[in-house]
Amino acid sequence: MICPICFYSKPKKIFIATNRHGSHQLSTENIPIYKCLNCGCIFPKVTINKNYYQKFYPSNYYSKQICLPDFRKYLFKRPGHLLDVGCGQGEFIYSLPKYITPTGIDINAPNSKNLINSDFLKHNFKRRYDYITFWHSLEHFQNPRVVIKKALSLLKKDGILYISIPNTSSLAFRFGREYWFHLDSPRHLFLPNNKNIKLLFPANYSVKTTYNIWSFPLDLFHSLKKYPYLRFFYPILKLFDKENMLIRVQESDLYSKP
Repeated sequence: MICPICFYSKPKKIFIATNRHGSHQLSTENIPIYKCLNCGCIFPKVTINKNYYQKFYPSNYYSKQICLPDFRKYLFKRPGHLLDVGCGQGEFIYSLPKYITPTGIDINAPNSKNLINSDFLKHNFKRRYDYITFWHSLEHFQNPRVVIKKALSLLKKDGILYISIPNTSSLAFRFGREYWFHLDSPRHLFLPNNKNIKLLFPANYSVKTTYNIWSFPLDLFHSLKKYPYLRFFYPILKLFDKENMLIRVQESDLYSKP
């Protein structure tokens, strides 16, 4: 097995999980979870093929999705074209201000205005974008370096890439392990931390990390299944959890000048 982030070839199996989505167990088969001993990336041992998508992305999987709050629309302060990768049903792009021209792409997108039903890596885009967003979708790709490379190639010179993604350097992962709310095994094909996520980007890009503490209000609560007594301190623990990262990526003036 090879680490999806740094390509180290000798990961360590750290525990066995089941097919879980958030706090819901979808089936009981064993799914080995590995940790890269070089960069710390967490990932499942799973074979990606047509059967994988049919088996692990049933129609009821999408009905359990939890939407992020609308704080996201305030990230876009200037007019421009936006591409949302992994847009689902398009709830986010339809919530944006009118000065943003949005497009969403998803392999399960409905046939609707501004939505593209296609594979992001295979689709031939006709333009470049001022903003590209991955709202808890990047971790569903098995080759994040290839995805990031294409996303950066689609950005305009001063464009901004936003990524919301779980953080394994968090209290919830430490306590939750196989019950971690954001493990979503085996659909989350890689799970980074606040350090190794930066390895996905070229040196001439500025990568800034903040934390969306309340974007999933009960994620830590469900992750504490093995430690129910800690739930009494939940509001305090949540303040220090740093379970969800918001990554802002933009070409840096420091490196882009000749």
